[in-house]
This record gives sequence, C-alpha cells and structure tokens, in this order.
Amino acid sequence: MEVFGEKWIERAKKVTDVDSWAYNVIRSIDTTGGIYLNTLRIWCEQFPTTNKQKKPLKQRIESFSNVDHLGGVNELSWWKFLLSSNLGAEPVPTTTSPRPDFKVLTPTEFFIEVTTLNISDSEKKKLEADGAVPLDHMETLRRILLKSTNDKCEQIAFASVERRPCCLVLFDYTIWSGYGTQLFMYLASYLLGKQCGFQDLPVELSALIYVERKVMDGRIGLSLDRSAVYYNPNAAHPLAIGTFTALRQFWYQTVEVEPQSANHWVWL
Repeated sequence: MEVFGEKWIERAKKVTDVDSWAYNVIRSIDTTGGIYLNTLRIWCEQFPTTNKQKKPLKQRIESFSNVDHLGGVNELSWWKFLLSSNLGAEPVPTTTSPRPDFKVLTPTEFFIEVTTLNISDSEKKKLEADGAVPLDHMETLRRILLKSTNDKCEQIAFASVERRPCCLVLFDYTIWSGYGTQLFMYLASYLLGKQCGFQDLPVELSALIYVERKVMDGRIGLSLDRSAVYYNPNAAHPLAIGTFTALRQFWYQTVEVEPQSANHWVWL
C-alpha cells in the first residue's frame, strides 16, 4: 500500500489553501517536508494492522484537511510514543460500533482513545476579525470536558464493559498550544485540586492525558515539559499510578511526579 505516492504528490502541488498542512510541506519536499512525509510513510507501513485495516488511516493522513490529517498523525504519533515507553500496545480492530484506538497489553492491560482538540470556530473568527485571540484556559477546559463526557463516551464505555481501565489522550492544537503556557498545571489544579473536577467526568475514564506535539525540521516530537497524565481518583477501573513514567504525572490533591527524562522533548 503506497502512502504519499506520486499521484498524491501531484495532487498536493495543486493545493492553493495556504492554511492546509500540505501547502507548506509540498513546498519544502526536498528538505523538511520530505522528512515529514517519509516519517509518516514509514510509520504507516509499520503500523501493525492489515492493509485493508490501514486504508482509513491512510486516507486521513493523506487528506488535505488539517483536522483529518492531524487525527491520523496523532494516532500514529501516540503509537510510536507507546513503543518508546516500552508499553506493548496493539490497535483495536475497527467495527461498526465505537471502540478505543489501542489496547495496551504489557505491563498491564488497559485501553487508550486518542483525540484532537483543534482550533475552535470562535477562535478562528476572532483571529480573522481582530488578529488576536485572548488566552482563555476556562474555554479550553470546557472543550476538554466535552470531549471526555460526550464525544468519546462510547469508546470509554467499551473499556468499562471489558472491565479494564481507559485513558483519553488529548492532543492540543488550540491557538495557544506550544506557546509555553501552563495549561497542564491549570488542568491539574482543576481536575485534582479541592474542587476535584474529575467528579464531572465519567467514572469509566481512568486517566486523562494532555499532550502538546510539534514538528521541527520535519521530525515529530512530544513535549515532556507541558504534557501530563491525570489519574482519576473516582475511576471505576483505576489505572496504576506510574504507568506513564515518561510524562509528568498528577493524582489526588495534585501530587506531581516529574518525568524521568531530563529532556524537554521526546522525538519519535
């Protein structure tokens, strides 16, 4: 199964939307753009499913739509991160009913659903009208809670039926992502502080994982400074604290453990 083949390259050269990820990548295809495409090409080939099962993933990463493309890239990125963290994982076969994206088999069994928090319509309109967007952690938090309680509730419920923990991994692409804000601390204070915001989330959700990702020189990396794991103290099926040692970890009353690595980024 060919990913980013010659036919795709020819179509990408005709993209005129400067906001599309493909517009910039195709114009640097001899340098960083080529590295980016080749990285995703290799990852897709290595993804442990059949070619038939890979077809929807291939369609997403080849899509010129930023939303579709990022959704596929984030799934692949998280799979590579799991491998680098020595967590044996496999994709969950897709069916007509919603299921989580991955099942971790070792060192313990649990499920993972990967999702993306894109720039909202209100942020886009504000940026187009005023050229600026106010930093609003509460609005970002509201959208995160919506993802947890509505958009991904069926995937999370599937894991509970299997009597296994379930994590929701949320890649942040809101307007302020990557600007060095302390949203990960704001989330810790809200979810695990005195008000314990986890009370507003399903007990089937064992942990929320907040992730910042970036591309530099064509390489894909995850921030170890501003990504974090939050363990739900009310979980019906708790996830063992310390499962994700590569990331910042928070649990009840905002106890924090910093990542074991002294690096700022993990490059996949």
